[in-house]
Amino acid sequence: MKKAENERGKEMLHEFIINVPYKEIDDMTDKLNAAGIYNLYYEPPIEIIKVQNGYGYEEKAEEHVALKIYASDCEVDGLPDEYFSLITETLQLKKEDIMHTAREESEWEQTYEFEDIDLGNNWVITYPNSEQQYIGKQVLKFDPLAAFGTGLHETTQGCLRMILDSDLADKTVLDLGTGSGMLTIAASLKGAKKVVAVDYEDVARELYHNAQLNELTNDIDVVQADLITGDYEIEDNYDVIFINIGANETVQIIKHHDLLKNSNQFIISGLVEWNLDELLALFKDGGFVIHEKAQTNEWVTISFEKKS
Repeated sequence: MKKAENERGKEMLHEFIINVPYKEIDDMTDKLNAAGIYNLYYEPPIEIIKVQNGYGYEEKAEEHVALKIYASDCEVDGLPDEYFSLITETLQLKKEDIMHTAREESEWEQTYEFEDIDLGNNWVITYPNSEQQYIGKQVLKFDPLAAFGTGLHETTQGCLRMILDSDLADKTVLDLGTGSGMLTIAASLKGAKKVVAVDYEDVARELYHNAQLNELTNDIDVVQADLITGDYEIEDNYDVIFINIGANETVQIIKHHDLLKNSNQFIISGLVEWNLDELLALFKDGGFVIHEKAQTNEWVTISFEKKS
């Protein structure tokens, strides 16, 4: 029989925190796993650094991290004492080296609520938790699920402004690296008759869910494919092609598919101001000019059109 908390119908989740050298983290987690402790969490100590294609990170091996261990008393008897004993014996620690917290499981649950985004061009992105009414404005409804792309990043917003300011009525669109499909949804709301959305991951569920949320009825085709090293070939021509990935990947995709032959208009984002030269040269050599360029902080979005 469980402790009194469970007898009253309350399930307690216990958190144990120990401060450990990051360079020893793998050894410690292996020992805890061998002792039957599996619910572990820690955040690697990293330093964000500027790299050619945007930003990267370096791990700081000499720092300490908070190793968090979780256990529920609906699954483990005798908490917290049972885990105090296991942890101290396994890692050769003292009990006072371990910080312990216990709360009802429902109190640990987190909900991630996004604030609506006013794009400043009469369009607003709204999320499922929103109760706001936007009189006189147009709304793109979006429910972030698993795929990359919530609309929060400068690159996504840069693309969205260009797309939502465009007339895409009865046009065909190719959205490469679609992620959660927000750009596909935007193009569809602007009247695109067909959008082909391609991503390395399987994002069909997320994309079709958001298409239904916006009551879209146009033709949307979701394709799972590796655009750089895979066998997928882009054969059809499109009125507009979107790529919101990064300069290096965009150059690879264009060269791999000889993509500049497939459209006379591109909207390219995911770019940083210090890594544009090769991309600009590629479009210039292909007979394109810059139709529009927008920048927020260091992030750049460019619309290219083929010279007539």
